[in-house]
Amino acid sequence: MSDLFFTDLVINDISSALNYIEEELEAPIASKKLSVELDKTYLKLEENPYRRPFVQNKFLAMKGFRSINIKNYTLFYIIDEETNIVILHRFIYKKRDWETILLNEFE
Repeated sequence: MSDLFFTDLVINDISSALNYIEEELEAPIASKKLSVELDKTYLKLEENPYRRPFVQNKFLAMKGFRSINIKNYTLFYIIDEETNIVILHRFIYKKRDWETILLNEFE
């Protein structure tokens, strides 16, 4: 069983996504459903974070990035094998250029 660590970036991403769906799209039920799916995903990652492969970008894969799709979003995470902690890094809308977003963090 792994512990989860939420970066400030992922906390902001998730909060922004849920708020956007609820307030801008005026879809509180959809926001709640996404929140429930996130909770289910957290449990899966605590149980077995290795079940998802590394991302296809070679540089990001070398950094340890893995991903899991949740509705219209992708959750990116890294496993710290020394501490057995799953670091939830970003939560990005699928149609955005996630590679550029993540690569820009290393410039």
